[in-house]
Amino acid sequence: MAIDPINVGLTANDGTGDDLREAFIKVNQNFDDVDVRLQTLTSVTGRNLVEASGFNVFTEKQDNELLFRSFQVDPSFPGTMSLRLSEDGNTIYVASTQATYRITDGTFTVSSSVEQVLTFAGTGATDVTVTPGTRTITFDSLLSRESAPTLTATLDANNNAIDNVSRLNEISASELSKVFSFDFGAIGTNVNSVIEWIVTTSDVDLGTAVPEPNLPDIDLGAIVV
Repeated sequence: MAIDPINVGLTANDGTGDDLREAFIKVNQNFDDVDVRLQTLTSVTGRNLVEASGFNVFTEKQDNELLFRSFQVDPSFPGTMSLRLSEDGNTIYVASTQATYRITDGTFTVSSSVEQVLTFAGTGATDVTVTPGTRTITFDSLLSRESAPTLTATLDANNNAIDNVSRLNEISASELSKVFSFDFGAIGTNVNSVIEWIVTTSDVDLGTAVPEPNLPDIDLGAIVV
């Protein structure tokens, strides 16, 4: 309960204050209240704000002193940690000089201390972007940004067209169109094969057949239909 003050009146012996008995009753009650408060202080204990593994900063109360644990660098690992108090004296900063980042591509691993800046660099047309305020690193690669793109394996177009080709093995698109564009003209004769079409449409001068002299006559007989 709150301390109950003694009413001493406005002036000495004006009869408005507590009488002697009432005054000492208040004194006894106030002492009882102080005694209860002191007993409560002697049972003060410390605990973590977050229930987890670790140690409490506060240890115990001895007489009128509250004892706290101190922060120190581990003497078994000198130079691996530093402690610093903020300018306002309300915050303790703990820094580890031995903490490292470990990044691997599955074959090689890179380690870097937290005091150093780790830089991601893209090769060729690959851009690397770090988004401010987040822990996101974006790798972006476009073939259109490559200045001299090459293939290390067979390109499978998966039945898709390749458009807007300018050159193929130093042959221009217009030259390719001449090679693959054939004008056979109009076919006016019915043919059943490419050979018949060539024979029909080609004007070939085979010259004059001159019989060789002194060749024997050959009788092949009659052709019966």
